[in-house]
Amino acid sequence: MTESERNNAIAAVALVVGVILLALSAPTVPKAFKIAFDLGAPGVYVVGDVPECSFRCYSRAGTFTSDDGKITRSGVHVRNGMPRGLKQGDTIRAFDIGTPNEVFSNEGQNGYPSALPIIAGLAGLLGAGLGLQHVWAALWTMWKRRGQSE
Repeated sequence: MTESERNNAIAAVALVVGVILLALSAPTVPKAFKIAFDLGAPGVYVVGDVPECSFRCYSRAGTFTSDDGKITRSGVHVRNGMPRGLKQGDTIRAFDIGTPNEVFSNEGQNGYPSALPIIAGLAGLLGAGLGLQHVWAALWTMWKRRGQSE
């Protein structure tokens, strides 16, 4: 395999992987930005059942009430985990971004979906960009050679 063929293969793989990463992360990026920058309605989450703790602690059936009282949601859970040691009826600060059945907290462990889509999206942009740049350069070179041979 020549160096040019190897470079073409690497560019093709970068382009395909980049497009796949973009396709997987694009739907979740708006949600991730809302979570990462606390762009929801702040309020209080009341633990509705006995929290389950393994790697993270969860309450599957709590109630969220926004600080302004305009949003009240029952049967929601803190998606990114809660601090250890909470009991049924305890409260923590949380924020609602409008997703079904879930709210988020700055007091818990920050997990998916805030970092993964942003990182995968940036890697996808980089891979797709580098792959497209290589394709563009190859097409430009072919066009120049064609013009010189005529």
